[in-house]
Parts: sequence; C-alpha cells; structure tokens
Amino acid sequence: MGTAKNGQMFYRWDESERHFDDRIFFAILAESAIAGPLACKAVALERELGLQGWLVPEDHIHISLVGLGDHDGFPQKLVEIAGHIGSMVVAKPFEVSFDRLSAFGGGSLVLRGGSGSNPALQGFWRNLTALISDSPLKGFLTKSIEPHVTLLRDEAGVPKIRERSIDPVRWWVRDFVLIHSLIGKGIYEERGRWRLTGRDDSLAGM
Repeated sequence: MGTAKNGQMFYRWDESERHFDDRIFFAILAESAIAGPLACKAVALERELGLQGWLVPEDHIHISLVGLGDHDGFPQKLVEIAGHIGSMVVAKPFEVSFDRLSAFGGGSLVLRGGSGSNPALQGFWRNLTALISDSPLKGFLTKSIEPHVTLLRDEAGVPKIRERSIDPVRWWVRDFVLIHSLIGKGIYEERGRWRLTGRDDSLAGM
C-alpha cells in the first residue's frame, strides 16, 4: 500500500503479497440518466484515443468518497459500523460538475473538476469524514479528496493522455451508498443507501 501526495491511499500488488477479495467504500453512484451517456462516451474515447483498457460498467460509474480497505473475507463488523455512520449523515442534495478529462492514478481515464470546483461535494466529504473520525474506522481516513469519475483503465495508454477541457458533466446528488466490491469479479453489492434530505431521517417518525 502507498500514499499519494494528498494523503489518499493506493495499492501496489506483487506476487508475494496476499490476495484480497472484498473492498468496502462509500461512494456516490451516478444516476442512470448520467451513467448511460458516460458509458457511451467512454467507448467513444477509447476508440478516439487508441486505448485498449477496461471500461467501467455503466452501473459502477461513481465518485469515490472514503475507502474502507481491502479484506480477505467479508468484514461484517466493519460494514455494520459503516452502515451506522451512513445513517447519521445529514445533508441536502447538491450538484456536482466535471469539466476536464485527464489521467489519474497511473492508469485511469477520469473526469475531474477544475481548481476549487465542487465545494458542496467537498463539504459533504468533510461531514462524512468527521463522523468516521469519531469511530473505529478513523484509520482509513485520508487528508483530502480529489473528486473524479473513472471511465476506463489502461495502464499503458492512459498516462500518455494530456488533460483537456470538456463540456461540463453535471448532476444532482440525492443519495450516497456503501459498496462491497468483489475484487476481480466485476460485482458491486450495495450494503447501504442513504437519501440526502437535509434532515435527520432517524427522527422522522418521532
């Protein structure tokens, strides 16, 4: 495991390291009206840029919020704690916008925002991490977030791509999820989904 300049963790694997099957993370899934066109855009970009990588499935297109590690077996207790944290988040829906296409993380072609973009997303991330910092999961926190949406991965071709401006891709975020990714199998399982209503839903029935 390594740490990027902004404190975000990334993973380096070699044959001597253990194999993990289960990845847990908080994320914002792109709504279908956005994910469908983005998946098509990824196909067009792969052809245009001469890439030969792995296209992110339409229903997996997301913004990563907080990674909760890779695990050898399903971490039931961790997921229970994360689910409790998710239920405590109070936030209003907010808009995100991405207007740049660039390489990221050594092999991912992503959408990103310009400097100072997506302040509402940054604020939501800070609120979520504040709750995590007061829990047994605080060891997974990073110093900052670099909002991006991965479209495809090609470790050989993507690093050669120069960043460029694109027409903004925008949508309103109305919920967030806890994802259990079965590594290497292309399967995402939702372990929690919470609406952004601007109020504490745990008190709604009181």
